Amino acid sequence: MKKVALLFVAVVLAFLLTSCGGSSQVSSDSTDTASADSSGAPPPVEEPVLSVPRIFEVKPNTPQFFKDALKTRAPIMVLFYSDDTISRDVLTEVNKIYADETYGGVVTFLLMKMGDSDRVTELAKEFAVGYIPHAAVLNRDGEVIFERKGYVDGELLEQAVYDASNK
Repeated sequence: MKKVALLFVAVVLAFLLTSCGGSSQVSSDSTDTASADSSGAPPPVEEPVLSVPRIFEVKPNTPQFFKDALKTRAPIMVLFYSDDTISRDVLTEVNKIYADETYGGVVTFLLMKMGDSDRVTELAKEFAVGYIPHAAVLNRDGEVIFERKGYVDGELLEQAVYDASNK
């Protein structure tokens, strides 16, 4: 509960700082995003932004195991992870949720280690994974109701899984 309160305070402070004019400098080069900077380096590649909630769009390249998971009409929790420390921390939180008998047999948990197979890579592309770990929760209708990159608190993940399984 303390983590949630601290997160709330941090969000409010960030909002206040940005709305009160903190760090509002804009360089004259910022409007031309397609050109290279003065060093000649190309502009950074922006990763696609996918909105939440959204229906997961099944494509011809969607791995069959994921299509099958969607057909079960059970909530799905997907975690793309690697061997880094942050991924291990999030994986620990997911394992706690998985061990909770409330969700056992109700929610499909897909733990996808990056680099393990082409199927994982293909699914990662469909979720526009650009940063690891990457967690997503889909409800029974195949709607992505939660998606986060990087560390995500276990309470927040559990709330998303709860929402997906009870609505």
